Amino acid sequence: MKKKDLIIIDCISYTAVMLIISILNGMGITELSWMFNLQLFTVTTLISVFMYFIDKLNIESQPVYMLLQMLSIAVSVLGVGGGIMKWFTWEFKYVAITSGIFITVYLITYAALFLINSITSDQINKKIAENDKKGGR
Repeated sequence: MKKKDLIIIDCISYTAVMLIISILNGMGITELSWMFNLQLFTVTTLISVFMYFIDKLNIESQPVYMLLQMLSIAVSVLGVGGGIMKWFTWEFKYVAITSGIFITVYLITYAALFLINSITSDQINKKIAENDKKGGR
């Protein structure tokens, strides 16, 4: 994972979670404040940093890799967000809602990165094919 991927992960996850929280806010379930927005950005950035270090472990098993990513997200969201920043009370209902949100955001981010990587791979393959047609120059 490149350092620019950290920024992409951070931007995608922050955007996805803000959309979900904004919808919940519109339904009267949550409240948004400038402090929450900054805290949320801090947590999504922490998650990106965790992802970077998990990627450096060179784990070959995709399920283990994804499990480590989910655990780092849980530590960040539940531990830092819920524990340190007091985003929610530690009742099952709120932990379940929060966990559902971060799992949804993880899947959205994972899918977006997969799409970005697929498009990049296709572009590289097209360039290689064009170079092969031109005689390998």
